[in-house]
Amino acid sequence: MKITFILSQYKRISGGNRALFEYINRLKKMDHSVRLFVVAKPARWYRIDHWPRIFNKKVTVLAPETIDWIDNKVPIELLSVNHESLIPDSDILLATAWQTANFSALLPESKGGKFYFVQHHESLWTREKGKAQATYHMPFKKMVISTWLKVILKEQYQQEAEVLVTPVNQESFYKEDKNEDAVSRVCMLHHDYDWKGYKDAIEAVKKVRAENCKIELVVFGEKLENPTPLYEEAGFEFEYHFRPTGETLRKIYSSCGTFLCSSWYEGLGMPAMEAMMCGTALVTTDTGGSRDYALNEETALVSPIKNPEALARNLIRILTDEPLRLQLAEKGYQKIQQFSWDSNCEQLVKCFEKSLDDRK
Repeated sequence: MKITFILSQYKRISGGNRALFEYINRLKKMDHSVRLFVVAKPARWYRIDHWPRIFNKKVTVLAPETIDWIDNKVPIELLSVNHESLIPDSDILLATAWQTANFSALLPESKGGKFYFVQHHESLWTREKGKAQATYHMPFKKMVISTWLKVILKEQYQQEAEVLVTPVNQESFYKEDKNEDAVSRVCMLHHDYDWKGYKDAIEAVKKVRAENCKIELVVFGEKLENPTPLYEEAGFEFEYHFRPTGETLRKIYSSCGTFLCSSWYEGLGMPAMEAMMCGTALVTTDTGGSRDYALNEETALVSPIKNPEALARNLIRILTDEPLRLQLAEKGYQKIQQFSWDSNCEQLVKCFEKSLDDRK
């Protein structure tokens, strides 16, 4: 099959981007013809500096290795302007974010049967809430990455969707024996979006420290290279890693006994799943998307969102009860193993093939 992916961006290291590039490369390995396009920022006629993009429509092709956080084999094609003449005819056209859905909806049928891969309820946080919501009503075949998103599309938008819970790459993230220091080490992601709940997590850690419970915080992220502002905001210093990828990220997960997620909502939550695959116990808020793998008292300790006090209580439990931590870590590891890239890709191809049959 000829399959065209339309992305909104490619540089950011996110769970959503990693999932898309995994699908793109695995479909290519299955001998499908896969192309990847990144939409352009809107071109305005009243902006003279935009005229070259408007009048000289072109595609800039970047080498696959342009991104260094995944083993990518597919060239990245950047649109100078969002115009149908730059998109090839194909069998399948896959929009991957609300901005790409708006563009894809305008393309003729020759560009492929239209699918919309929904990886978050983007209207919760984007400034263009109305535009994002409108895309969920568009006549795409919808794919979602969690049961929570399937329920949202059904209840709020009366749309059906196929669930494909994003698996963890088990060649990149895997379990190994942890040393004794891991018990008190808690890792978490820093992000500047409010809904990621970073400030809630720091408040929870402060409460744990106030109880004289031993905790060593390990933070990683790609927003700040210099963590000094984070130290000043928290009132204490901690171990910090800027933009870790691949083996470096796996070693961070493996060096910690607990992963802390404090988001208000997540389409799924790949960092938590990656950590669990490395044998790290999970303390998380009820993010919605996490319900496919974070089962309270079974595979994780789960608390309500925006509640640092409840997060702190669960952290103290897991830091002071070693049998509990080990039990949650093992059950969590087993849960994440249930999600398979091979199965997902087979299911995705079947959906594509059915779409082609329906169009005949």
